[in-house]
Amino acid sequence: MKFEKVSSGCNPALLRLNCARSVLLLQGPVGAFFDRLATWLMQQGAQVRRVAFQGGDLHDSQVLEPIAFKQALHDWPAFFGQLLHTHQVDCVVLFGQSRKYHHAAIELCKSQGIDVVVLEEGYFRPGFITMELGGVNGFSQTLERYQWAPLGQAGSIVPDISPSHFQKMAWQASLHYQAMWQARHEFELYQHHRISDPRFYAHYWIRSWLRKLTHLHPSHRLQRHLFAHKASRPYFFVPLQHDGDAQIVHHSDFANNAEFVIRVMESFAQHAPAHSLLVFRQHPHVRGGPGHGELIAGLAQELGMAHRVHHMVEGDTPDLAQHSAGVVLINSTVGLQALERGAPLMVLGQALYKQPQLSFTGELDQFWTQGRPACLAETQKFLAQMKNLTQVPASVYALRAEPLRWHEVLARDPAPHPAQTPAQAQADGDCFYDSYDRV
Repeated sequence: MKFEKVSSGCNPALLRLNCARSVLLLQGPVGAFFDRLATWLMQQGAQVRRVAFQGGDLHDSQVLEPIAFKQALHDWPAFFGQLLHTHQVDCVVLFGQSRKYHHAAIELCKSQGIDVVVLEEGYFRPGFITMELGGVNGFSQTLERYQWAPLGQAGSIVPDISPSHFQKMAWQASLHYQAMWQARHEFELYQHHRISDPRFYAHYWIRSWLRKLTHLHPSHRLQRHLFAHKASRPYFFVPLQHDGDAQIVHHSDFANNAEFVIRVMESFAQHAPAHSLLVFRQHPHVRGGPGHGELIAGLAQELGMAHRVHHMVEGDTPDLAQHSAGVVLINSTVGLQALERGAPLMVLGQALYKQPQLSFTGELDQFWTQGRPACLAETQKFLAQMKNLTQVPASVYALRAEPLRWHEVLARDPAPHPAQTPAQAQADGDCFYDSYDRV
């Protein structure tokens, strides 16, 4: 579907939130982010309500008294529809578009013409969160609908990085899952999108840290070796995603990483230059699980190229992409890092950056010998558009007391943003989202 692009000085979804009058928050990331968002929205004059689906949501919601949904999944559309009607909701916000409850909510909002702001981990990390109208990743239409046109000579937005980010994430996640587990009988009909037993995560993260300590020095030693000999032994870099990732399930032809690994290795064995190497990097969030090391080692042996294939548990992903002869992936955010650093890119799934001017358009079998870096000017233009139209500065797992600083971002848009309530702004025609034709 073709759209006539609308100029915007900053993220259109953020502009929409800035004009919202009645906002309904569904599930957010674990921790305090939705409390921080609710505080910011109320400062803009919006009425804000939140739904709790399980005990972790109840624990995380300390700014608002949430509306508890304790019924079966098939009862959710009617319950949600009543909330929209009762509270005259004009904007819904959710994190994770593929969750069952969220998928149903998005479809109902579409049928009623209610805007949905979809959040996800940042395409650019750290210090950003993805925020788009209607959908993210393979469901995104932002770059088709808008073009970035900042006020004056404003440059790209800058990240908002909270110190000790990982530690804050781990702490808030542990509290969230503990609360979910303790209230499991109160929300016995709730269907979670992943394992909910905190004992599983305790075991998982202990194993993850042990593996990190075990593999840290060998992986960095291998990385230094790869960089030092890349002229005579070029390597292709393959960052893996975690099984069950919605980007694999919904936006690729692969059922899981194993299928992807087999496809890449068989192609490499038959078509890559004989002196080249293949380097897999395990996703950091899979480090505590079984991983794919055994599959990769076994298949490399079977294909007669055990000496040419490496599997890394640790390693600096951006640097590994930068020094490689090419990056092969499904649709990971590593693709953006590869573009930023001028590495040839082969995309085997659906991704916003799977465009002729940015990634290789031929077959994987050809990429090993024909892949070339994208045009620098086209890459910089695309990255600027994507960062400023789909991202907002935010440290997702920052603490509740750390405010969202979005006023400087909003000031980049040429449309006025008076100090009024959203209702007053709409009445005066000063709200960006209503002063432009919707596309």
